[in-house]
Amino acid sequence: MGGVGLGASNLHEPGTVRFLLDMALAGGWVPGERREAKVDGWTFLEAAVAARG
Repeated sequence: MGGVGLGASNLHEPGTVRFLLDMALAGGWVPGERREAKVDGWTFLEAAVAARG
């Protein structure tokens, strides 16, 4: 079993997931809307670690 983590970030923690969802919404994501978007997800994880740290 593998995992992805960065510093103190844990994708299994609801606070981390909530932060990532909030960032996606602020970036223009609309739930249910189907369109392609390319983003660097590592910047989201770095921001999540900084916000929770």
